Amino acid sequence: MTGSRRTLWLLWALFLGLLALSLALPGMLPSRPHPWHPAQAAVAGFVMALLSLAAGVGTFSLRESWTLREIRAGGLDPRTPAGFARVRRMLLALWSLCLVIGLLGSMLAYGAALPSAAWPYVLAAAALLVLHSPRDWLFTIP
Repeated sequence: MTGSRRTLWLLWALFLGLLALSLALPGMLPSRPHPWHPAQAAVAGFVMALLSLAAGVGTFSLRESWTLREIRAGGLDPRTPAGFARVRRMLLALWSLCLVIGLLGSMLAYGAALPSAAWPYVLAAAALLVLHSPRDWLFTIP
C-alpha cells in the first residue's frame, strides 16, 4: 500500500507542475495581435471567476459525495484495492478540476494580454491542490 500512496503523491506533484506550467503558458504562446479591450477583459474575468468558483466548490462536494460519506458510514474501506482505486479516481477528478481553474486564469491572461491576470486563479488552484492532497486521513476509517 505504501507504494500506491507514493504514486498518489507523485501524481499530485505532477498536477502541481502542470499548474505551474499553466502559469507560464501565456508567456510561451505567441502574443495576440489584438488583445481584448479592458471592458472585454472585465467581462471575461467575471465569467472565468464564476466558472472557477463553481469548480472550486465542486471539488468539495465531489470529495464528500463520492467517497468521504461512504468512508465515514463504513461502506468503503480505502485500505482495500477497490476502495483505494475509488479514492484515487476521486483525487484525480479533484486535481483535474484544480488544473482547470488554473487554465481558466491562463486563458484570461492570454486573451487580455495581461500575464498578471492568471495569478489569482493559479494561487486558488494551488491552495485547492494542497487541501486535496493525498493525506493519511483519507485512508483511515473513523
